[in-house]
Amino acid sequence: MQLAGWFTVVVIVLEASLRVGLSLRVLLRGLPTAVTTSWIVLILVFPVVGSVAYLLVGESRIGRRRLLREGAVHPAYAEYLSQLRQKTEHMPKALSAVDRRLAQEAEVADGLPVLGGNDVELLADAGACFDAFLEAIDAAERWVMLEFFIWDTQGRVEEVAEALVRARGRGVECRVLVDAVGSRSFFRSEQARTLRDHGVSITAALPAGLGKAPLFRRVDHRNHRKLLVVDDRLAIVGSMNMADPACFKTKAGVGAWVDLMAIVRGPVVELLSLVTIRDWETEAREDLTERRDILRRCCLKAAGAMAVQVVPSGPGLGAGGKGGIHGLVLSAIYAADKRLTITTPYFVPEPSVVTALQSAARRGVEVVIIVPKRSDTVLTHFAGRAFFGELLEAGVQIAEFAGGLLHTKSIVVDDEIVLFGSVNLDPRSFYLNFELTTIVYDNDATRAIHARQQVYLQESTMIDPTAWRERALPKRLASNIAQLFSPVL
Repeated sequence: MQLAGWFTVVVIVLEASLRVGLSLRVLLRGLPTAVTTSWIVLILVFPVVGSVAYLLVGESRIGRRRLLREGAVHPAYAEYLSQLRQKTEHMPKALSAVDRRLAQEAEVADGLPVLGGNDVELLADAGACFDAFLEAIDAAERWVMLEFFIWDTQGRVEEVAEALVRARGRGVECRVLVDAVGSRSFFRSEQARTLRDHGVSITAALPAGLGKAPLFRRVDHRNHRKLLVVDDRLAIVGSMNMADPACFKTKAGVGAWVDLMAIVRGPVVELLSLVTIRDWETEAREDLTERRDILRRCCLKAAGAMAVQVVPSGPGLGAGGKGGIHGLVLSAIYAADKRLTITTPYFVPEPSVVTALQSAARRGVEVVIIVPKRSDTVLTHFAGRAFFGELLEAGVQIAEFAGGLLHTKSIVVDDEIVLFGSVNLDPRSFYLNFELTTIVYDNDATRAIHARQQVYLQESTMIDPTAWRERALPKRLASNIAQLFSPVL
């Protein structure tokens, strides 16, 4: 046999050995059956492509260097929280039994306690969000911290950049932490250069690339948080990226993105500020001990009567890095007694979530899920719809929003609890992304967000279970094929 022939045989044997070895590794990891099956199918059916995909994104490797940085920051973070719990004046005392159980689970997941004395003000639309961004930054006296997944430079984002330049002119410290992949084009933009020239610090979260050792850590861990904090006295949180819906992805054919953001005031802002400090120290490798000490000495006054808790989740240190937010979402679903309304742009539920939703509907809870009619992610769109049949059969109501890409992530439980923020109902948000969820234990806030959900329903069409069962064969086939890969999306 000639040399070329031997080389071909060697390559074939090595590639086959790699597929078998990776398949055995998947089996030995003890993953959920659906995840195991999906990866084995991908590895064995798609030569080379499946193996490369598994090596790149098959395991939740956050990277040794980043774990070391997180470990270095963690002691100061833990000490801060220990001292915070001694400030008993803002520990809520009037929570219901259901509230207390969920709050305790959330605290175990991420270490952040529920605090009372807060106010949460919903922002009506994207225009109101940008007005709030500008007003907050222009009123800043000491520092501004912005943390977003996507920073798009178009439209009213330019006004935000100009406000940051004005703030720097007043001597305000301004920091911008944005995801390296979600905001890739921003780092090369004229807007970023202008901000840096005026002294605004800009850092990329979770940098990815060929030079970042992709075989030793996953390249698709992302910082998906959306948060602005000003002077540790006010925060703006929710689901909206730093992107103007009038300009962002207008050629995608899905319409304008529709989000939910809120202004938060009160003691819980101290915890939101702490989240930004920890993220900045981890990513920028800048010591913010002085800033943390100032935060520790301040005593934020009550701004309202709402009990609020923030849950920063993601891979890495703490229980939150092991799917803590997944368990929290399940607990919220099981806590529903009368009504459960959910909005999510990317709906690819795990079997446990499907079971929880079916259980809620079967015990008489009115379960309504609102998803966008059109999505910017085709595979996720079809994969999610593969679960509609069994949910509809159990009595879950599913509505398709036609007024744009509904990007709001919210869960309203009865008239008592609401969770909103950056978490989608999919494995990526549960296990791979760094997310931020705000939980409000307050009837007024819950009703306000439920009213917003009802506005979404007015622009939605309820899916008819009979029509869904009888939909065209190509659509059913596309959904079922996409479902095979839903555990690894």
